Amino acid sequence: MININTSIMREWLKLEKKPFPHYLKKANDINFIDFKRKFNQPKQVKEIIKKLYNGEIFLIRNTIDKKYINELKKNIIKLGKKEKSTFNKMIEGCPNFNRKITENNSKLYSVNSFRRVFYFFRWNKDPYRIFKKMDKIWDFVKYINGYKKNAFKENTPKDRIIDRIQVTRYPHNSGYIEPHQHNPSNIRVILNVYLSKKGIDFDSGGVFFFRRKIKQEIEKYYDVNIGDSVIFFSTLKHSVDTIKVTRKNKYFNNPFMKGRWWIGLYSPESDLVKDRKTSRPTK
Repeated sequence: MININTSIMREWLKLEKKPFPHYLKKANDINFIDFKRKFNQPKQVKEIIKKLYNGEIFLIRNTIDKKYINELKKNIIKLGKKEKSTFNKMIEGCPNFNRKITENNSKLYSVNSFRRVFYFFRWNKDPYRIFKKMDKIWDFVKYINGYKKNAFKENTPKDRIIDRIQVTRYPHNSGYIEPHQHNPSNIRVILNVYLSKKGIDFDSGGVFFFRRKIKQEIEKYYDVNIGDSVIFFSTLKHSVDTIKVTRKNKYFNNPFMKGRWWIGLYSPESDLVKDRKTSRPTK
């Protein structure tokens, strides 16, 4: 199956004659309904692409409904209590699994972090309807990336590029990920969905982008809400600073709920690809 959208990919190749962007220039605020309308006009899609390559991000409001997100978090908590932390390579037959990434095993990954990650793959059963729910935004972002909207949906690891969803909780007083960039070779535009709100679910820390040496807070500064999403060019430097939950927070005594929740939607190379491209830390 040919996944490439030729006209969009051609636009990226023109832009990439200039150096990749590393620093945040601007945040564009748009409702999901208005975001979708732009795809009726190819010129508007190309304008989004140009802005992304200029170092701008798009905060897309009301992408996923909060009722679904609250149920998903409850289900993930139940799953985390039932299943132990494990690791599986992305090869044929790889199951959904979760892993606690701590100081003990973080060095095994390309970027240092402390978090619990639940991995989901399309070829497995989808009891939480997570792919169906996320595809309503993911399909459009695949298009922006230069692929057809249904790209990779039938792929398994032998097809090299696969779809993977990460539901992640950064726990209180320890959850973080160091400053890093993603590799733009396959996926140029990164898509994240917010499952927590700063000031309610956690009190300090969270995601930051960089304006050279100045860190730009995103979640509080732009009043990011549960169900909002963000897209940005993969080489933009970003991090998650250590998450803190104060004693006044309603979740302080709930060790399973408290912290920062987030979803990452990726189409990485499988572990059947030699020298697969991954993220890398930045100074």
